[in-house]
This record gives sequence, C-alpha cells and structure tokens, in this order.
Amino acid sequence: MDENLFLVGTFNRSEKALNAISELKKMGLGNDIEYYSPFPEHSLEEEKYENIKRSPVRRFTLLGALTGCLGAFLFTSWMSLDYPIRVSAKPILSYPAFVVIAFECTILLGGIFTLLSMFHFSRIPSLVRPPTFRKQFTDDKFGVVVKISKSETSKFESLFRSWDAEEIEEQYV
Repeated sequence: MDENLFLVGTFNRSEKALNAISELKKMGLGNDIEYYSPFPEHSLEEEKYENIKRSPVRRFTLLGALTGCLGAFLFTSWMSLDYPIRVSAKPILSYPAFVVIAFECTILLGGIFTLLSMFHFSRIPSLVRPPTFRKQFTDDKFGVVVKISKSETSKFESLFRSWDAEEIEEQYV
C-alpha cells in the first residue's frame, strides 16, 4: 500500500503559483490541490474553482426565507384563530395585514440562515490550522499544495522546480 503525503511548494509570485495550479489541474489533480495566498488573489481562485459547482449558501438563504415567510403566515393565522377579535365584520384571517410580519420574518430568517451557512461552508472559525499551512503564506509568499502518493514524490518535486518554486517540502499526514 502506497502512503499519501502533501507536497508544499512556496512561490514568490502569484503568476508562478497560478501556472503550477493550472498545470496540476491539467494532470487531473483538481480535487487534490490547495493554495495559500497572503492576500485575495482572484486569478488563483478562478483557476482552482473553474468548473466546480457553486456554493450551496444561496440554497440555505432561500430555505431560510421560505421558512420565515411560511412560518410568519402560519403563526399569525394561528394567533388570529386562537384569539379572535371581530372588528366591524372584517374576516378573522385578514391576510393583507399579515404581509408585513411575513416580510420581516422572511428577511430575518434569510439573513440568519445565510450567516450560519457561510460560517459552516467557509469553516470559520478555523480552530485547527491545516498541517500544510506555513507562516510565510500570510506574509509575502504563495503556497501550492498537492496530495500525492509517496512513489510520485521525485516526479512532482522536479515539476515544482521547473515551475520556479522557491521551496519544496514534503508533509506527511
């Protein structure tokens, strides 16, 4: 059985890291790549997540909004039937009056579900640092990490050198 490891390449420029990510994706390792950047670099993000399904956060926002709207209409209807107040022959279930409460609950629960799902899917707070993280990736270096088998180490080290990696490190997990 071949043991897996992470190969961590450190780059001084985002263009070099972008080249490494695109070459690794061409090799079919799209799901085994991770990158680190000292600042938001959209070209790296676009290359890494190209042709990958979109974030599910929007579905949770819709779920929260529909839950809030339906819950508000059900709650106000239940309260009107439980404690009926007859006002000049108007119906007890007066839905136009419930629209304001339904709108507010839609916005409230949609926002809460969005916030919680964003925290969940972005893994915030990150209480444990990944083993491939290096302090220099927050200062001025870019990191590209690929998960490979131990037998492929020399092949990928030479590839990282050809892509001008400043430092190449093996991380066993």
